[in-house]
Amino acid sequence: MKKAYDLFMSTKIKPWMFALFAIVFDEVLLHFWVPGEFIPLRFLTILLFAISLSAFTAFICSIFKSTFINRILVIVFTGIYGVLTVAEFLIQNAFKNFMSLSSIFIGAGGVAEGFSGNVFTLIIANWWRIIIIALPIVIYGFMSHRGRRDEQPNHNALRISLAAASVVLFISAHLFAHYVSPDRNFYSKDYEFNSAFTGFGMFTALRLDIEDIIIGDEKAGEFDNVEVITPVEPPEPETIVYGENKMDIDFAALAESTGSSTLKSLHSYVAGLTPSKKNEYTGIFKGKNLIMITAEAFSSEVIDPVMTPTLYRLANKGIKFTDYYQPDWGGSTTGGEYTNLTGLAPSGSVISMQQTPGKNMYFTLGNQLRRLNYTSFAYHNNSYTYYNRNKTHENIGYDKFIGMGNGMEKGVKNCWPQSDLEMIDFTITDYIDKQPFSVYYMTVSGHCEYSRNGNMMSYRNYSVYENMNASETIKCYHAANYELEKALTSLISQLEKAGIADDTVIVLGTDHYPYGLDESAAWGTDASYLDELYGYKVENCKQRDHSTLIIWSGCIENKNIVVDTPVYSLDIVPTVSNLFGMEFDSRLLVGRDVFSDAEPIVMWSNRSWLTTEGFYNAKTKTFTPAAEGAAVDNDYIKRISSIVSNKLQFSKKVLANDYYGVLFNKKS
Repeated sequence: MKKAYDLFMSTKIKPWMFALFAIVFDEVLLHFWVPGEFIPLRFLTILLFAISLSAFTAFICSIFKSTFINRILVIVFTGIYGVLTVAEFLIQNAFKNFMSLSSIFIGAGGVAEGFSGNVFTLIIANWWRIIIIALPIVIYGFMSHRGRRDEQPNHNALRISLAAASVVLFISAHLFAHYVSPDRNFYSKDYEFNSAFTGFGMFTALRLDIEDIIIGDEKAGEFDNVEVITPVEPPEPETIVYGENKMDIDFAALAESTGSSTLKSLHSYVAGLTPSKKNEYTGIFKGKNLIMITAEAFSSEVIDPVMTPTLYRLANKGIKFTDYYQPDWGGSTTGGEYTNLTGLAPSGSVISMQQTPGKNMYFTLGNQLRRLNYTSFAYHNNSYTYYNRNKTHENIGYDKFIGMGNGMEKGVKNCWPQSDLEMIDFTITDYIDKQPFSVYYMTVSGHCEYSRNGNMMSYRNYSVYENMNASETIKCYHAANYELEKALTSLISQLEKAGIADDTVIVLGTDHYPYGLDESAAWGTDASYLDELYGYKVENCKQRDHSTLIIWSGCIENKNIVVDTPVYSLDIVPTVSNLFGMEFDSRLLVGRDVFSDAEPIVMWSNRSWLTTEGFYNAKTKTFTPAAEGAAVDNDYIKRISSIVSNKLQFSKKVLANDYYGVLFNKKS
């Protein structure tokens, strides 16, 4: 036994040899640990990129004459790669998305701070994975420390071979990704971090992310030249002819006069769009108060005429949406909140909301109403610095943002999660007698995890659902969201008591689907309770992200307004802007006023989309018609896919280039 040990310890594994092994080992493990369909071409692409990086790392770890220095380098490089591998696995396990480095250090830094207990639980549950990743590095480090600080022979041929191999392999992988990979559209113009990670591996996704931050505009190139078809119906006798929701801006002239290629492409793109029409609902809420709510992890399944009568009233007596979605944009809450508030899609390279300070966010509902001299407040019943909301929310239109730590703690108990009811009752006196007002709430009571031990709202309201025919986790999910029901009941009651329910509009949407019901040790779930909540097996983003949008006012309770076309979170800003009769340019927002003649399109960051004709799953490259047996030609799929690509690219360029600041002289 001792001889075997001595033989093992005396084995000389060169630093470059270990480098060739370790990175490929990490990439392969990560690929197979994350659930998903095995696609040979995808795996081959990941493998080619991983081997090219391994060869390059091996070259770096062979260039010094001192073997000791090369050993230190290979341990450092593979150690960093191992840590990133573990971090990305844990993030994906918890949030069902990989995260870019900027998201991890800026966005997930807050997540780690706020949910350190969940992170610890996740680490404990996956201890064996961490050991598997770390073990080769530890063994190599332990073996190599016994070696002398000797100098290695001058193996120039080896170094040249490693360098040449890394270059040849990278070029091969690059060509493969660009022309052969099933995910090739995410390698260039349509780059999106999570899809790139899945298709090309961690190293390539991180590299593309850096490229996207530095040269994103140049890499994206021009917008696709695509025909945007606006349905035209023959006018009926005595039909009212409505004008267009557009502003007096000559985008064609701006395109001709600018010296910036990026601005030229933006101006030209907008100039080629058709503004949407005003309609019979334009201005029906003009001058009214607005209370906008992003409800944490809210879902349609919470709404019940008996259990949650206020939510049921708001969803069915206001404008009723029968086909609404909140896409999971990544970045957890902040991605969905960004879409609800700005009307733009988040960028995959950065935490988009955190890029807004100092930039003109002209069309947020907060800024539009603030320009009309509305009293404005924004509230959150968790830490006021979380996601840097103390820096972002005043810029998007609210004169004062209050959370736990700068005033909310005076009226809301500091438990986890905090009470939405307490937040509403504590803050309503700030604005109820200061009409017209524009108020925004970001709730937290519906946050995971869903258990009586881990969620105070689940514990507080558990008796309401204890006899429900469901698992303990689902009971606790409903109980947590019941605090929102109580909060809205109190809010409506106080508005009615003040006599302003008919003069106040409530807009409520969620930030994301309840990912805390997905299987993950981070949230204490041992199965996919999302399937139980929905009543079917969730197999794609459309099934996962369906939700409910509430737009309610006492003045429309009996008007039976129904929207039965596909609607999503990016439609909130243009729709509410139209309902309030505000001046806006429909071409400068990504979504649509749902009452206009604009073509309904719901899109996801991975380039999946939904229209009245059906659902295109970009992950599987399949189209499912809305009507069984209906045929849709490839030209239609290509046209909508190009529109989606343009919309995502436009959103990204608007934020990156402060486009609204260019158009409106930096004034929000």
